[in-house]
Amino acid sequence: MSDLSAGTDHDSAPGALRNVYLRLVAEESIPAQARGQFSYLRSLAPDLLAGIALDTPENVRVLDDRDVALVEWDTLVAAARSNLLSEPVGYDHFELPGGAALHILGHPESVFAASKLLVLEEAVRAAGGPEIPDEGVLLVVPNRHNLAFHPLADRHVAEAVNALAQFGQGAYEEGPGRLSPRVFWWRAGALTSITVFDQESRTMSISPPAELMTIMRRLAGGDG
Repeated sequence: MSDLSAGTDHDSAPGALRNVYLRLVAEESIPAQARGQFSYLRSLAPDLLAGIALDTPENVRVLDDRDVALVEWDTLVAAARSNLLSEPVGYDHFELPGGAALHILGHPESVFAASKLLVLEEAVRAAGGPEIPDEGVLLVVPNRHNLAFHPLADRHVAEAVNALAQFGQGAYEEGPGRLSPRVFWWRAGALTSITVFDQESRTMSISPPAELMTIMRRLAGGDG
């Protein structure tokens, strides 16, 4: 490759590392016949992989196994993480009619906005967003430009789930840079899909795991 390989062979290595980023990768974007070239990619949840991308003036490209072998792994990951945290994104929040709030990290020009999921707590804090509770957040990353979430901290969780599901499906269908229409539960860095697909009817429904249902019922019965 490339810019990265050139950087590792010469004094321009720091320059190349300034252009690498942790990135969410849609599982469907890696053809089955090419999976063997991207064995380092880490599965986060259905639809989503975690990888590293190189951003150049010509394009943004997910690194393959040969690329990542050119640089010491810890050095590469540290640079990619630091660059992702430094990537500017906007922050906004919307109050829904029933009282739920959706928080959004996004930027129409940034192809790494949704990838802030990979550094969520630090990214939300840096953007001036809400504190992430111990129970985590519900979120969607429908495309590369948007990450929408609702902290599991109040009784409006049912309204938030429905709003996230609608937003996620719509933004996924609109694109560009589609990632996933699913609603996920994020807690302490772990990601769980709470969206279930019925292959026969080709419909989606929300089915939280038992532990999350317990949290949601407790919150729904509260006064927050």
